[in-house]
Amino acid sequence: MVQVFDGTEGRGLDHVREYATTVEALGFTSLWVPDHVIFFDQYDSAYPHSDDGNIDFKTDQGLLEPLMTLMAAALVTEKIRLGTSVDILTERHPIIRGRELATLDVASNGRVEYGVGSGWSREEYAAMGITFERRGARLNEYMDALKALWGEHRPSFDGEFVSFEPLIFMPKPVRGTIPIVVGGNSPAALRRVATRGDGWHGWRLEPDELKRTLDDLHVQLDEHGRSRDDVKLNVGIPFKGSLDELAEYAEICRGLGIDELIIAAGVSRTRFREQLTELADAAGVAA
Repeated sequence: MVQVFDGTEGRGLDHVREYATTVEALGFTSLWVPDHVIFFDQYDSAYPHSDDGNIDFKTDQGLLEPLMTLMAAALVTEKIRLGTSVDILTERHPIIRGRELATLDVASNGRVEYGVGSGWSREEYAAMGITFERRGARLNEYMDALKALWGEHRPSFDGEFVSFEPLIFMPKPVRGTIPIVVGGNSPAALRRVATRGDGWHGWRLEPDELKRTLDDLHVQLDEHGRSRDDVKLNVGIPFKGSLDELAEYAEICRGLGIDELIIAAGVSRTRFREQLTELADAAGVAA
């Protein structure tokens, strides 16, 4: 339920372990970590979650690899679910990512939820030699390939972006598959939830925007023969310091039927236990 930002200013794996055990002890239900492979000093690409299209990164900012980060958390916890918010699957080969995710799922005894997206940074794609255009179609196909790898005894797949003949793919996830949670607020993301997602991960939505987006999602689910009960609804927000506003937003989410509020908590390295306790109280988390 709290998103941890790692990679700089002493926020290495020691901090991940301390943070994860604190999150679990306070009664939060999950721990989510973000993903970007690389960053740049300047962007021509527009960041979709700000009013002006700009995003304020720190100088020399970086992130620990998300699944490795979650593995460190998995080994010191027993209950909290472990998720990505969100992993840019289109920048990884699905066979490799599928194997890494299955390994994490086995290590955590089936606690993984895989949040995915196609990203927004054309610069990141270019540096990795991956075509930015049609990334949505690539994401759809990679999601389908992951489900085949996890769910079929001798998986095979024939697609535009990835193909493989029947192969041995082990280990399988503990519960036979890993829930794939689709990130994004766009019409394309909502269609992806309705057609192939196990859940939705909205991000940074004001209450009126959240209600409209949920209405649109319900329409998409109905059009594709699915119901609200078929998907889990997550909403993530960056915490900006007002505990009263957080408590109000959490109550709005409960009223709208949101299953889980994910708080991107920019907490202090030295005071994080105190700050997480305040967040737990404000969000109504029961230890």
